[in-house]
Amino acid sequence: MKPLATSIVFALVFVCACDRSGSPSAAPSASSMGVQAPIPTPAAKPEPAPSASGAEGPSPPAHASTVTFDQEPVGGPPSDFEGVVGDWYIADVGRVRGLKVDGSKWRSGEPSANIADQAKRLYGDRYAEFLDGVKAFAFFPLAVWKGDPPAGDIRISVRFYPEAGKIDQGAGIAFAVAPDGTYLGARANALEDNLLFFRVVKGRRTVIDTIRGVSTPSKTWHTFAVELRGKQLSVELDGKKRFDKTLDAVPTGRVGLWSKADSQVVFDDFAVTTLESATATGNRP
Repeated sequence: MKPLATSIVFALVFVCACDRSGSPSAAPSASSMGVQAPIPTPAAKPEPAPSASGAEGPSPPAHASTVTFDQEPVGGPPSDFEGVVGDWYIADVGRVRGLKVDGSKWRSGEPSANIADQAKRLYGDRYAEFLDGVKAFAFFPLAVWKGDPPAGDIRISVRFYPEAGKIDQGAGIAFAVAPDGTYLGARANALEDNLLFFRVVKGRRTVIDTIRGVSTPSKTWHTFAVELRGKQLSVELDGKKRFDKTLDAVPTGRVGLWSKADSQVVFDDFAVTTLESATATGNRP
């Protein structure tokens, strides 16, 4: 049995600034200078880290949809995602097969060549609104899960392996992806040691919260999860809860994977789990 294992802005003016702009300067790391430490590629997929919320005893999941990529051909597009912005394809890392976002050819960025057809498959007659929101902006690669938009309290989780990237090595989860191309997201970045919570509207990102001092080393597998219970958002990294926030409204819409600029990151074991309502179990007043 396979072990369980627990992501657009090219603006009209080209900007290539990292997320860390405006932060206090820090001593450059080896990875930020383009020097990769000799960390060996894992021989096999590691066991998932324990859930931080699981340690608190949440209600058991009502339903889970998990996407793995083990049976998909290397080099081909993913069958369960629409890679609407950026280059997304199936790739191997050691003995692990996953979905890779490849920003190695990124310059000014561009959306997928068949983005109109992809938008129609995702949003039907409203596809033109989605195109207006994303086709001119490609600084942020985005792959949207083809599954039905989840409803109610949910947990979105994924494993990711930051492989390369001189500007960024960003790995994120997008949620509340709307037909007009707006969405919310949370991301880690192996070059910056922080987490971000942000909103993207018409391809322009606004960072809402920054959590500093969070390490996600390159060439290492990590777990990442976003949990949404009503308006309450929590973010976990490597089994530890790192961020809580009360949103202005209950997020609804599609979910997917997110990245940035020249990042090369492999994702695996993407899961969307519907959670039993905390109200029903008496955990919420």
